[in-house]
Amino acid sequence: MRLLSAASALLLAGAFLPALAAGQTVGVGPVVQAYQFDNATAAGIKSIQLISTPFAVTVPVMPTLAVAVSGAYARGVAKAEGGEQVTLQGLTDTNIDVTFGVGLDWLIVTAGASLPTGNNTHSLEESLVAGVVAAELLPFAVNTWGSGGNAGATVAAARQVGSWGLGLSAGYRVASEYEPLQSQTLSYRPGDQLQLRVALDRDVGTSGTFSVLFGAQRYGNDQISGSELFRSGLRLDAIVSYAFALGLRSSALVYGGVNHRANGTLLQQESALGGATDTPAQQLFLAGADVRLPVGRRAALRPTADLRVFRAEDGASQGWISAVGVGFDYRVAGTNSGRRLVLTPSAKARFGRVIVSDDLETGVVGWEAGLTLGVGLGR
Repeated sequence: MRLLSAASALLLAGAFLPALAAGQTVGVGPVVQAYQFDNATAAGIKSIQLISTPFAVTVPVMPTLAVAVSGAYARGVAKAEGGEQVTLQGLTDTNIDVTFGVGLDWLIVTAGASLPTGNNTHSLEESLVAGVVAAELLPFAVNTWGSGGNAGATVAAARQVGSWGLGLSAGYRVASEYEPLQSQTLSYRPGDQLQLRVALDRDVGTSGTFSVLFGAQRYGNDQISGSELFRSGLRLDAIVSYAFALGLRSSALVYGGVNHRANGTLLQQESALGGATDTPAQQLFLAGADVRLPVGRRAALRPTADLRVFRAEDGASQGWISAVGVGFDYRVAGTNSGRRLVLTPSAKARFGRVIVSDDLETGVVGWEAGLTLGVGLGR
């Protein structure tokens, strides 16, 4: 019996059914991302740049136990039309996950914690940078510097049902409180999170795999200094992908999906966080393609393209952004099927439009460049 092979959909939608590591893996590398707006009045800023260095390490402790550690260092700079700039920098929270096979090849338990190593207390000016980086429409390698930490566990199972692979997971995370603003002495505690996921996949023909993933997230009420502040709406997501061969050595992946967030409700008449309001229902639509083209015996070219469309019920702060890019995997040492060292430079160009309100909008252009060094096992 195989574990669920809907790897493409699962990776695109986030960690759902992590397999125990066959060996130690390490990934690290800097990423530079920048966006510029042609209407600084509409966007509130003229440009923003994020330089980040994400890292991830997975270490097998024993055949049924693996430990994964991940995090990043990030520096974000937002510039106003007049040239003034605000900088936010520091470590993000550090994630530690322990994955355990409980003696059954179809059941995995993961316990994890996000340690509060990040820069989670900001000035009002720094909050502007944090807010732009956390925006749904603009993709960033890091979308938050810190949130006070959390801890939880996930139980995941996978079975073969006829010609389909079926995966199920359920997880719960408890968040800790922190002080978000330097100018105010108040504590903020995000609501606890319950997450459910269902994944399906099946082989198509001799070289294709079709995958579907559905997810739901329910949050408890956010609290401010012990009082309930905000009730988040239910979040639902779905993503469909198809991976297939292109000839003898090349392959491709196409995908599409949607993330729906129901409206959120402010629970206080006068919020201590002055910017807090009810939030409208929102949808983020995703689509893209990733192609792998071998170049010789040690390298592969990775052209990519994607589109993000964000919609809000009130018509404000929505828009779209598309991207085309290319990556280049180069095996510096090792073999394709065994332990190897891979260097991956990559670049992307992005363009789109943001509708701030009915009569206020701005174009946006951006770019991304990265260099990743990975050590691990081949596929």
